[in-house]
Amino acid sequence: MPISWPKLYHLIQLQMKVGLIGYGNIAKKHQAAIAKIEGCTLDAIYDVVPVAAESTPTFTELKEFLDQDLDIISVCSPNGLHAEHSIQALNSGHHVICEKPFALSSEACAEMIATAEKNEKKIFCTMQNRYSPVSQWLKKIVDEEALGQLNMVNVACYWNRNKNYYKQSDWRGKAEADGGTLFTQFSHYVDSLYWLFGDMKILNAQFQNFDHGDMIEFEDTGIFSFLFHQGGMGSFAYTTSCFEKNFESTMTLIGSKGTIKVAGQYMDSIEYCNVEGLAPTTLLANDNLANIAAVYRNVISNIESNSTVMTTPLDGKAVVKLIEQVYSFR
Repeated sequence: MPISWPKLYHLIQLQMKVGLIGYGNIAKKHQAAIAKIEGCTLDAIYDVVPVAAESTPTFTELKEFLDQDLDIISVCSPNGLHAEHSIQALNSGHHVICEKPFALSSEACAEMIATAEKNEKKIFCTMQNRYSPVSQWLKKIVDEEALGQLNMVNVACYWNRNKNYYKQSDWRGKAEADGGTLFTQFSHYVDSLYWLFGDMKILNAQFQNFDHGDMIEFEDTGIFSFLFHQGGMGSFAYTTSCFEKNFESTMTLIGSKGTIKVAGQYMDSIEYCNVEGLAPTTLLANDNLANIAAVYRNVISNIESNSTVMTTPLDGKAVVKLIEQVYSFR
C-alpha cells in the first residue's frame, strides 16, 4: 500500500492573492500550481518584457506591480536578482516566496531574512523536492536511524544543458546573474543532503568546463567531497555535459544496517533497498507540480496559523553557504 505522509499544513481559510516577479519557465510552473489551490489566486505578474497572460494583470514597472493589493509575492526572476527583488517585495509589505537558490551569497540571504523581520513579514524558500514521495521516505528512514551508523553518501547528477538552453535567455551562464551550475541546476540536491543529514564540512572540490566554451562563465562539471558533522562522509559529482539529454540523478546511502540507492532523472525512484527489518515499500509517483502546490499550501498555512514550515529561510541560507564553501575551491 502507498505510504500516506502527514500534511504540514492545515485547511486553508484565507483568500491569498499572489503576484509573480519574473515570468520564465519556473514562474509558469508556479502559475499552474497556484491554479490547483482553492483560496489562492494569481493576481499580478511583473516582468521586464511585456507578458501575455490570460485574465491576469501584467506589469513592466516594478513599483506599479508592488503597489498592487497582494498578500504573497513569489520571486521567480534570475538568480542574481532574488535578493534584490525579495527585499523590495518585503519592504513593500508583502510576504515572499523565493525560488531556489535563495540568493547567490549567504550575506544576501541574511539581509533578506533581516528585512523580513524588520517589516514583520515572512519569507520562504522554494525547495519542492522535499515533498516528493521518495524524499519523504528517505527522511523518515534517516530520522528513525534505520540505516544504523551512516558511513557514506554519494550523489551523482548527470544532466544535459545545450547551446539552445543558454541562448534562451541573456542571464543563463553569466556568473553574476546565474551563479554557477550548483546554484542553477543542482541546488535541490545540495538541499537534499542538508535536509536529510544536516550540515557538512566541504573537504575539496574540482571543476572543469568540458563542453560549453564561452557559453558559460563557470564549470559544466564538478566533484566535491565532504564530512557530515554528525558522522559519515561522501561525495557529489555533477555535470551538464551529458550527450543530448539528461541521464539521471542518484543518491546512494551506505550504513551499518542497510544500503539504499534512489535514482531516476530527478532522484524520484527507489533503485535498491536492503535495510535490516524494512519491509518492501510502494510509493506514489512523483508530481513536481503537486510538490510546488504543496509549497504554497504550507506557506499559506504558516501565514494563517503559524504551522510548521517545510523549508525555512535559514535552510535556504544554509544551502547557499554550502555552495559557497564548494566554490571557494575554484
